[in-house]
Amino acid sequence: MSLLEHALEYAKNGFYVFPLSIGSKMPAIAGGKGHNDATIDLNQIREWWKDNEYNIGIACGIKSDLSVIDLDGEQGVLSIQDFKPFIPKTLTVKTPRGWHIYLKYNEELKQTANILEKVDIRSEGGYVVAPPSVVNDTTYAFHNSTIPIAAMFTVPDPLKVRERKNGATPSDTPESAPNWVSQALQGVSEGSRDDTAIKLAGYFHGLGMPEDIIEASMMSFANNCTPPFSLDELRKTIKSAMRYPNVTTQRAEIVEGVQQDTEEARSLTAMIRDWIEQTDTWWTTDELDNELGVRTPKDKNLRSQALLRLKKSNKIRQHLSINKRYRKVDSEIIGLDYKSTPQGRALDIRWPLGVEELVQVYPKNLVCIAGSPNAGKTAFLLNVIRLNQDRMPIYYFCSEMGTHELRGRVELFNMPVDDWKFEAAERSTNFADVIVPDCVNIIDYMEMTEDIWMINRYMTDLVNAIGNGLVIVAIQKKEGAKYGRGQEFGLEKPRLYLSLDEGRAKIVKGKHWAQKNNNPSGKERRFAIENGAYFIPSTPWQDPQ
Repeated sequence: MSLLEHALEYAKNGFYVFPLSIGSKMPAIAGGKGHNDATIDLNQIREWWKDNEYNIGIACGIKSDLSVIDLDGEQGVLSIQDFKPFIPKTLTVKTPRGWHIYLKYNEELKQTANILEKVDIRSEGGYVVAPPSVVNDTTYAFHNSTIPIAAMFTVPDPLKVRERKNGATPSDTPESAPNWVSQALQGVSEGSRDDTAIKLAGYFHGLGMPEDIIEASMMSFANNCTPPFSLDELRKTIKSAMRYPNVTTQRAEIVEGVQQDTEEARSLTAMIRDWIEQTDTWWTTDELDNELGVRTPKDKNLRSQALLRLKKSNKIRQHLSINKRYRKVDSEIIGLDYKSTPQGRALDIRWPLGVEELVQVYPKNLVCIAGSPNAGKTAFLLNVIRLNQDRMPIYYFCSEMGTHELRGRVELFNMPVDDWKFEAAERSTNFADVIVPDCVNIIDYMEMTEDIWMINRYMTDLVNAIGNGLVIVAIQKKEGAKYGRGQEFGLEKPRLYLSLDEGRAKIVKGKHWAQKNNNPSGKERRFAIENGAYFIPSTPWQDPQ
C-alpha cells in the first residue's frame, strides 16, 4: 500500500490525518496549520497526497480518540518500567528511536515533553508520525497490528503533567503557564511578532520540549498573529532557540552537584540512609521529615535530592500510585539449592469437578477463583474444604458471611456440623497480614471496588506470606467475562485461574499440567449445583464447542 492508501485507511477508521514533509516529522503544507489541519475528509487527503509520498501525521486528542506515550530509546523504556502494570495490552509502534504506545484518549494524559526521562505524552494539541512513514531512513512500523487500541483506566501520578521530572514546577507547564505565555499564544501585532516568537520558543525549549512539540504548541500563536506568522518563519525561530543550552536543566544539574558536595548534604543523606535501613514497610516523606526533624525549605530540598539519588541507585522504590510514598529495595537473595533438593511433589489436593485431573498445584502456589454472581463461588470453596480437611489444616476468611450464615451454608451438606474441621474468621481487607503459613488459606472473597489495577500486588503479598502452603482467592467477575476484577493484572501470580459462571467452569490458566500433552488452559466443564452445595458435572472437561 502507498502512503496515500494508508492515510485513507487511517481516516476511514476515525483518525484525523495531515501530511508531513517527506522524510520528516514536520508538517508539509506551507502556510498551513499543521495538526490543526488534520481531517478525515477523503477528498482532501487525496488532494494532499496526489503528487507526493508525504509522511503521515495523526492528530492526537479528542477527535482521533488517541493519546500516545512516546518512549525515546532504552532510557524511555527504563523510565516506564515501574508503571507497566498500569499500561494495558494495546497497539504499539516501533519508531526510529523507540516506541509509541497507542491508547484511547485520556484527559489526564496531557500533551507534554519529558514527563519522565525520555518519555513524552502526545495528546490533545499534539500529533504522532504514523506507520509506514520514514524518518532518518527508518520506517515506522506497527509492532502488534492485530491488537486494538486499549483504554488506560488509571493514570499514575508521575505520568500526569503536574509531576514533571525535568525541573519544571507545576506553574511552569504549558497547561498552567505564566500569564505572559497564555497572552502571547493569543497572538500579537506585526511589530512584536519576532520578539514574542523567540521568547515563546525559548520558554518551551527551557521546559525540555523537542522541536516538533514546540512547533505544535506555538501553532496557535502563529495563526493568531496579525498578520499570521508563517510556518517557515516559525520553524526558523524554533531552530534558533534550540541552538542555546536548556538553562533550566543546566541550573538543576549545577544545583544538585553543589548540594551533593556540601557536608550538610552528606550528613543528611547518611541520616536518611540509616533511617531507611531500619524501615521495612512503605513510608512517606512526611513521616521521614517528622522523625528526622526536616523542617526548613532548605533541608527539604536536600532531602528531595537525597531521595532522588537513592532512587537512581535502586536503593528505594517509589509507590506506583502514591507519589510521596517509598519503600526500601530488598535486594537480599535466598539461594535455591535445586540440585540437592528432593524432586518436588504436587500437593495432594482435591477439587470440585475434578480439576486435579488436569492441573496440579504446589507449595507456595496461589489459586484464583473468579466467579460471576450466583455462580457458586462459596459453594466451590466449601467443597474444597470438605474434600481436603482431613489432609491439611485449612483457614477460611470470609468477607460477607457472619457466624449464622456460615453455619447455614455448611448445613446444606449431608454431614454433621461437628465433622467440619476448619478455622473460620471474618475478614475483608489486608488478608496478607493474617495468612497462616504452610497451610491452606481460603479467601472468600477479595473485594476490589477501588484500585483494581493493584490486584497483582495484593496477590504477591499473599504469595510472600504463605510459606509452603496454598492460598485460594475468590474474586468477583461479570457474567460471561473471561477475567475477574483487575482483568489481566490478576493473571500473573495464580498457578490455577478458574472462571465460574452459572452452570459452567473454565480453566483460564493451568500452569502445571497433570497430564503430559494435555494443556488444561481453555478447557470447560458444565455442571449443576445440587442442594446448593454439591457440584454435579454434566460434561467432561473439553475444549469449548
